[in-house]
Amino acid sequence: MNALDLVTYNTWANRLVCSQVETLPQDIFEKNFGGSFGSVKATLIHVLESDWLWLNRWRGIPLQVVPDWPVDTAKAITAIWQPIQDEMIQHCSGVSGKPETPLEFITRKGVPHTMRFADVVTHISHHGSYHRGQLANMIRQSGLRPVSTDYFIFCTITKPA
Repeated sequence: MNALDLVTYNTWANRLVCSQVETLPQDIFEKNFGGSFGSVKATLIHVLESDWLWLNRWRGIPLQVVPDWPVDTAKAITAIWQPIQDEMIQHCSGVSGKPETPLEFITRKGVPHTMRFADVVTHISHHGSYHRGQLANMIRQSGLRPVSTDYFIFCTITKPA
């Protein structure tokens, strides 16, 4: 599996979830269901910010302050997030053939690290899957059926053979 496949899958899955979340009433979007970030809104914001930080690290900016975006609605989050994800795919198109490339970055806690590009992409995909699972649970708790974002579905339905 290459980095481009993982980032493309992650983007596909995030957009599928966002399209469903955009249809939720605002009170469900903001409701505290418990868990890591509590609400659908806070969970989406967390993953958006994480993707933005990783993209900037890929650009060679090891530590960046997250912007104060207007993220009051799911549509606002999606509008900010989609170009970031597009750029992540574009970046991976050029780097995916070099998975061993080291990436130096500084965590939000100020700790410097170096990881292989392939490991960073694997982390991003797993991180996204983890939080999409939390979102699916929140959507279930609100009485709805969450969209399925399994990698299997991505490969068998959306990804060309």
